[in-house]
Amino acid sequence: MALSESQQTLRKLTDQNKVLIMAHRGTAGGNIVQNTIGAFENALKHGADIVEVDASMSTDGVFYAFHDGMEPVLLGVTTNIRTLDSKVIESLWLRNSNFEIKKERVNRLDDVLDYLKGRCLINLDRGWLNWEETIRLVKRHNMNEQIILKSHLVPEYLQALEEQAADIMFMPIITAAEQTGCFDQYKLNWVAAELIFEDLHSPVIDEQLITHLKSKGLLLCCNPITLNDWIDLTAKMDDNHSILHGPDPYWGWCVRKGFDILQTDWPMLLKSYINSL
Repeated sequence: MALSESQQTLRKLTDQNKVLIMAHRGTAGGNIVQNTIGAFENALKHGADIVEVDASMSTDGVFYAFHDGMEPVLLGVTTNIRTLDSKVIESLWLRNSNFEIKKERVNRLDDVLDYLKGRCLINLDRGWLNWEETIRLVKRHNMNEQIILKSHLVPEYLQALEEQAADIMFMPIITAAEQTGCFDQYKLNWVAAELIFEDLHSPVIDEQLITHLKSKGLLLCCNPITLNDWIDLTAKMDDNHSILHGPDPYWGWCVRKGFDILQTDWPMLLKSYINSL
């Protein structure tokens, strides 16, 4: 199967770097807060090839780099950011990792994209919650060669993307093997697939399915990020185990399984491991 131009570009980058490292919400810590320009700059300095950026839209249509649900930790409020207008959002101060108030507001997504233009790949997450507005924002920035949209395989999401932005790179979230039929139903710029699995025997990571997806020119992405002690995105082949017990049985498993993109909170450590292979 002939690769699309986008697929060829990503495949070339993968061949150069062995594995693409995606920094989850940038790289935060200390006085640098997740989903901020500082976190994305930090991630690039730690060797990330892709930064994952969350999109949240205010009630008056302004986009922010923020994962809703993090308000109590990062803003000291319990109200979902998506229910607030931009004036209220921009009156709030961010909190750092010590829960100290910073002299920094929630970053506007426009500012983040302007800062990253021409510098790296960007996985724009959670935009599906305001899909049409997200697509308009991406088009306005003219960053098709950098931005990879992502969503669950919901028919209305895919149809809207096909109608409005079939040229923008797209990576679906796959949680069940039968979902892969969507690749033949919609004419999209499919470039990758993010696989979610809690079990090493999951059909989602069956060898035949992986071979099938790769035959379509797709890069495969998994999530070694350890969100907490309950949510499992990669069957325990995760950051925590890699750091505490050695990377080869965990990050190494992801690489040997054929994953091309690993999303992590520890890009420098993962980069060091990848370079040692």
